[in-house]
Amino acid sequence: MKSSTQVHKDRWLNVRADECVTEEGHVIAPYYVLSYPDWVHVIALDESNQILMIEQYRHGLGVMSLEVPGGGLDEGETPIEAAKRELLEETGFEAETWSYCGMLAPNPAIQTNRSHIVLATNATQKRAPSDDPSERVLLKRFSVADVTRTALDGGVCQALHTSALLIALEYGGFITVSARPQST
Repeated sequence: MKSSTQVHKDRWLNVRADECVTEEGHVIAPYYVLSYPDWVHVIALDESNQILMIEQYRHGLGVMSLEVPGGGLDEGETPIEAAKRELLEETGFEAETWSYCGMLAPNPAIQTNRSHIVLATNATQKRAPSDDPSERVLLKRFSVADVTRTALDGGVCQALHTSALLIALEYGGFITVSARPQST
């Protein structure tokens, strides 16, 4: 990288324009890089192994989106701490057990953040969800089979949420992910 210029910065997004030079000497400029805080996605199951999902309006696509609870990590917060906070805020649930299942890169070509996947089990409702006017969510519960089928059929349109669901459910032994035979 030859140079970097900050284009925009606020509490949600930091955009910089880099001037990059490849090994062959080709200049790529501007090369925009987006910096966000790391995110956490919580796959939470209640005492009956029903998965807690939320539905909320997403302005970018202009759709109601079926998603897992989650959000940004606060400064100094671990993924498990953020998962506990986000699950309680968005659903009013707390869980008995918490497992870190891994990390994905939302878009490593242009984004610097990571998406952490946390599995929470034996969740029980402790209070009403937080009343956040910028985040109106509707709690829904699905069986493991139904949420897996819904995700695979495109009913969970947020790609990271579908990935997080499949990774966490496989990690917890709730599903077995196997390669499908390729058709010719």
